Amino acid sequence: MANYDDMENGKKRRNTSVSVKFAIFAALVAGVVFLPVTLIFFVCMIPTMVAGIVDQYPRKTAWLTIGAMNIAGTVPVLCKLVDAGRSMNAASQLIFNPNMLLIAYSGALVGWVIYNKVTPLVAIVVQNKNKRRLEEITKRQEELVRKWGEKVVS
Repeated sequence: MANYDDMENGKKRRNTSVSVKFAIFAALVAGVVFLPVTLIFFVCMIPTMVAGIVDQYPRKTAWLTIGAMNIAGTVPVLCKLVDAGRSMNAASQLIFNPNMLLIAYSGALVGWVIYNKVTPLVAIVVQNKNKRRLEEITKRQEELVRKWGEKVVS
């Protein structure tokens, strides 16, 4: 029975390995085929990559928040590239255009603000709501004990 499990696990690992290799290969081919888009996307998404590297928390959620807003800031730059003809020349002009980078990186800045300010605020609101709910439950329990006696608690 153990041999069968080992063979099955080995087969699953092999299939996963092949599918991962295929996904990487497909991404590389798409990156080369759409090189101007890939170049713009890579340069504009640098703040997301940095967020993924510097995030010290075990869950590493900073890159998700920052990345979502960074993509929102990158979309206008990609639209400009499409309007300009999706050439390498147009991509390099957009990369060296400070206004375009400002738009893309502003999205990442908004993501940092959301991650650093809004998340703790939401945590405080949820914590206060839970505290009020616990107080209501305690009050209700005291009323039940007063009405029905101590046997209700046990």
